Amino acid sequence: MPQTACVALAWQEKKGGSVCHQRCHLSRGFACVFSLVLLLTAVTSGRAVDIIASNKHPMAFGPGQTIIDLKNIVWEPLKGEGIPPGAKIATLRGDVAKGGGELLVYLPPNYTFPNHSHTSDELYVWMQGDFTYIADDGTATRLSGHTYISLPPNVPHALRCGKRACMFYVRYTGPFDYKIHPMPARKK
Repeated sequence: MPQTACVALAWQEKKGGSVCHQRCHLSRGFACVFSLVLLLTAVTSGRAVDIIASNKHPMAFGPGQTIIDLKNIVWEPLKGEGIPPGAKIATLRGDVAKGGGELLVYLPPNYTFPNHSHTSDELYVWMQGDFTYIADDGTATRLSGHTYISLPPNVPHALRCGKRACMFYVRYTGPFDYKIHPMPARKK
């Protein structure tokens, strides 16, 4: 027993209390503190899961469910032949290489994603940052950071991010692939 506890017990005996009585209180106190620590650990752990629900560790409350806090996205560089450095990707669901998937794409300010096409259809929901959509015929259309785009397979297009970083959701129904095309002459 630590010396301070022995002194407390000796003092308690002097005041008329028994050592047995004091040990009982210490034992109850320890049990109470231990129970409180267990309770707080369980509550804290539950809250931690809510906070870290990322694309690498999504939450689910049943089969087929995916819940991700978009503030906890883990980004990876989007690398590929003909793709300038700076773009990032985060897979949300599925396996885009095998066929079908959902992802987020990040483009830095003033970034141009080259003219390209996919063999899969694709659906975009632009979430942040004004941008310019460049069609294969060279038509450049400025759009707000809140835009929906649906393209069939093999449609060449380029994307130019504005002064603010861009982020958008993309869904592919088939395997992810791309083909880089020459940038079209700007249509007047």
